[in-house]
Amino acid sequence: MKKVKTEKIMANVNEYLKRRNLESQPSGGTISEQQAGVLGLVSPSTPNSFTFSTTSTHHSHIDHQYVRLKSWMMEASEPCRSELSQVLFPLFIHLYLELVAGTGRQAAKKFFVKHYQVFLVNRDYENTLSQVLNAANINASGDMNSSPIIQNLKSGKYLVRLSELTLNYFLRYLKATENPILLQIFNTYIEVEVDDSGAGSSGAVFRSPELNSALSNALVNGHTPESMSSDSAIATADGLDCTQEELQKVKDVMARIRLAHPAPPSLCVYTVSNAYNGLSCASVNAEGKLLSCGFEDSVIKLWKLTPPVHNVGFRKATTVVGPRGGISHTLLACDNSRIEDDGDGREEEEEEMMADSRNGGRRRNRGGELFALRGHRGPVLDTAYTHDSTHLLSVSEDTTMRLWNLESGQAVALYRGHNYPVWCVAVAPLTMYVATGSYDSTVKIWATDCTYPLRTMAGHTQAVDCVAFHPNGTYVASGSCDRTVRLWQITDGDAARILLHHKSAISAVAFAPNGKYLASGSDDGAVVVWDLAGGRVMAELSTGNQAGNGNTEISPHVDSIVGLCWSADSALLVSASSDGCVRTSHLGQTHAGDGGPGWELNEVCQVQCSGSTNGGMGSNGGGGQLLHTSLTAHNYLTAVTTVDVER
Repeated sequence: MKKVKTEKIMANVNEYLKRRNLESQPSGGTISEQQAGVLGLVSPSTPNSFTFSTTSTHHSHIDHQYVRLKSWMMEASEPCRSELSQVLFPLFIHLYLELVAGTGRQAAKKFFVKHYQVFLVNRDYENTLSQVLNAANINASGDMNSSPIIQNLKSGKYLVRLSELTLNYFLRYLKATENPILLQIFNTYIEVEVDDSGAGSSGAVFRSPELNSALSNALVNGHTPESMSSDSAIATADGLDCTQEELQKVKDVMARIRLAHPAPPSLCVYTVSNAYNGLSCASVNAEGKLLSCGFEDSVIKLWKLTPPVHNVGFRKATTVVGPRGGISHTLLACDNSRIEDDGDGREEEEEEMMADSRNGGRRRNRGGELFALRGHRGPVLDTAYTHDSTHLLSVSEDTTMRLWNLESGQAVALYRGHNYPVWCVAVAPLTMYVATGSYDSTVKIWATDCTYPLRTMAGHTQAVDCVAFHPNGTYVASGSCDRTVRLWQITDGDAARILLHHKSAISAVAFAPNGKYLASGSDDGAVVVWDLAGGRVMAELSTGNQAGNGNTEISPHVDSIVGLCWSADSALLVSASSDGCVRTSHLGQTHAGDGGPGWELNEVCQVQCSGSTNGGMGSNGGGGQLLHTSLTAHNYLTAVTTVDVER
């Protein structure tokens, strides 16, 4: 009885193999499925054979083995991780074909959609995926082998180059874990070439059986023998996407780009019109998604700057935007009032109602404005976001600082310590320390979980107008109306540097990301770059009556500096003045007249955002003023201007 049952099983297996056009190779003895795969892993005796095993093609088993392999590869160290990444694509393709043939299109499509996007960075991989997907959609599961692409994939192999260390590392993983399906595919469809030269490869290269003896009649990666020269064939075999001449041209272009001046970042300007209640400050978070404005009537308004998404990628959208729709006009969240819904806005209304219930019945304002934060009893003078943009800090003329939860729009903490109006606030980059500067000539350090100041730094003789944290979070710089810039140590509150050079009150300070330089701007439009190690002036943008030494250029700013920010590589300095002038300068090294090294700020780009150079008056007769400028995490500049048009 047992023998009859075994014969029925073998007959079913042979029928399955015959249907899939595979050879059968019975095992010569008792051997586990892992050993069967590992023994012929690198050089199988039969190029296209199927070893009998009890591997299951259930989609959950296949997906589990593939996800586990990807996780293991991501945890591997270099260079093993880069070399092993070549194995993923051949395994993915053949696992997908296994699912199409064994479990049907639904499970195969689910597996494909879940994992295919990581391979789109390679042109050959993308081409192969498109051809295989079309073949799977056109042909039924029983006729998959009739497709030339599928036949070519099943008759050929992918060549991957691995070092001996990486190969042994991979073999140990296969032996230590239960991966029968991966072993089977690796044994049948992947050829490993041991290469310890360290040259690496851009990916797995497909080789049909004819390619080893002559040119292939049809290559999977979109190349044909008629269109492929001998040079390109060698390049493809070596895993390159281009010839040596093309590669050299790319290298030459890269070298010229390195020698050229850096390109200025893009500038996005937001204008607040008709601010009759007096706009006193503005700030944009690091991601460029939120805009907060403080007004003289003690209200803080918060806007969402990201555009609304309507039915993207699912069905045809019927969004219509006013008279300017579609042409050089970017939709912002504040344009919601001009968007005509396609009749399917019930879900959004339900979500808003649920959000309102979570916020204690407090309803958000329409038209892109998220909240109107009320709590201060005087004009709001400055705001700053926390690192994750979940909270907002604000300081006011009422001598207090408040912490706001941006999810609920509620004030969660009130900080008291200053005796006079608080002009400025800054958040440390690495910790939850907060620095404030006040009219009482002091700088105070706070922690968000304490409502009292942790440290008070006294030394300035007049009001402190601006503060900034060093990138390492252990120093804070302050600029004052006494025309000095001071560098304070947070640990003991002592002044590490007192920088004297400006002829007017300091209005802005900013540290370079590398921590070596400090930029300061004053009310007369002058910008100075300091070397923190030596406490000296490196370069300067100054007004005409101050220019004197060799590293000084005439400043384009005729009004007070309202913002300074650095590029991520500390090579570009952006300065903005209240008259709307935004200048991008390149800090470069040069040779002074005495032969010694020097530094200078060379203009890269200059943009006039609002008003004119006559004291901030625009052509419309109203007052135009630039209040804020910053560089976002996406490497573009944001500027906020205000225009008060006559009623």
